[in-house]
Amino acid sequence: MLARGRRAAILSGLAALAVIVSPGMSGQAPEKPVIAVAPVGRTPSEAVERLLPVLRETFHCDAIAAPRVSLPASAFDSFRGQYLSSAILPVLAAAKRPQWERLLGVADVDLYVPDLNFVFGEGDARRGVAIFSLARLHDADEKLVARRAATEAIHELGHTYALAHCSRSNCVMWFSNTLAESDRKGVRFCPEHEKELARNRRLPPRN
Repeated sequence: MLARGRRAAILSGLAALAVIVSPGMSGQAPEKPVIAVAPVGRTPSEAVERLLPVLRETFHCDAIAAPRVSLPASAFDSFRGQYLSSAILPVLAAAKRPQWERLLGVADVDLYVPDLNFVFGEGDARRGVAIFSLARLHDADEKLVARRAATEAIHELGHTYALAHCSRSNCVMWFSNTLAESDRKGVRFCPEHEKELARNRRLPPRN
């Protein structure tokens, strides 16, 4: 057995070491929030991979590819030949993992909601999930398709952070009635929505 004085000294030294390496005092940066992106249905995995860099930059996050999510047959309306976007969101919510701040689904089928002829996508702030489709974004120019996909992905993720539509036509949160409007607005938030996004996520705004 150790002498009582020596044992006390050792315990005191270990306690001091614990303070030095305790969480929050190591100088390491906190882990980034995670946005997961999943292909839905037959969407190519490459479509997900192309989105990850722009999502990392836009949302100050770690964007990762998530496992494929099945397209629910019940979402299909045979009369319209379209899928109800709201019916896909519960499937995404069930697939969302606790460590993911958000889960974004990427489909390649035409989407709709009851009051509109079509939608590019839909976001759910309460459950932290969103869906958008490539179906109306296709073009011979692959760079244009990638930019369109980024625009719609950021727009729908914006809704998951409780951002409303914007009155500025060059803000990514502008509501696009046409593909031309989507092309015009691009991938950037206006300054007001950028600040609101930072507040809602409790993150500092970008410089």
